[in-house]
Amino acid sequence: MQSQRAYELIKAEIFKRLGVNRTDAYKDSYLQRRIRARMRKLGISDYMEYYKILKSNKEEFEELLLTIAINVTEFFRDPIVWKTFQNKILPELVQFKKSKGFRSIKIWSAACSTGQEPYSIAMTLYEVLGENLGGFRVSILATDIDKEALQIAMRGEYPVDAVEKQVPRHMIYKYFDRISEERYRIKPHVKRLVTFRWFNLLSSIYPKGFDVIFIRNVLIYMSKEAQEDIFRKLYDSLEDHGYLILGKTETILGRSANLFKLYDLVAKVYKKNLGVKGNG
Repeated sequence: MQSQRAYELIKAEIFKRLGVNRTDAYKDSYLQRRIRARMRKLGISDYMEYYKILKSNKEEFEELLLTIAINVTEFFRDPIVWKTFQNKILPELVQFKKSKGFRSIKIWSAACSTGQEPYSIAMTLYEVLGENLGGFRVSILATDIDKEALQIAMRGEYPVDAVEKQVPRHMIYKYFDRISEERYRIKPHVKRLVTFRWFNLLSSIYPKGFDVIFIRNVLIYMSKEAQEDIFRKLYDSLEDHGYLILGKTETILGRSANLFKLYDLVAKVYKKNLGVKGNG
């Protein structure tokens, strides 16, 4: 019982720090795994003892928050998603924009971690639209709750092994500069398409007006209630013609399921269901 009470105290501190009013935002099973991972590092098995450390040790609290904002990412993760984005979504989007006389493309990479996803988006746009981006004004918003991850993303420097393993060879020399034996740096013309910003997905106000939103491999850690709340806000963030791209193990369940229509099952792409517009 005391252990449960101590866990609840730790959880309350986490949500207070994240600026979240609700205590059901993350799944308890996920939070407990991340907390226990930190406790094991410190050789602690008692939640109350760990709670006392968190109250007195700011550095350990920062480490715990970084552990919760787990960053697992790579360039062009899940190839089927990128093939679908390049061969289906972008050509459709470009055709739609041209038919309406619109000259801008706006994409959001939510939970962008250390930047590989938004840079992959930028490279794909150059591949499809050409070096002048087809005359479109392109903007990619990349957000994350982890400030350290965002610092890495903004630098745009990555280990040679990761780049050469994950990025198609013909794209490396087009979009990266080799800056040392160990590292590559994203070229300036790719970097300029991306704006990095701190953002908490549990915030009440979301940015709006996006043609495509990537939100992959983060919702699985959140409770069903938090997911439904996020899906409602994503619905409003997307333009009526917009595409929502989830992670391969994620799906839209519950009351949010009618907000979106399945566009591609394998790539986990959805579109807005305009039939529910105005009903929230």
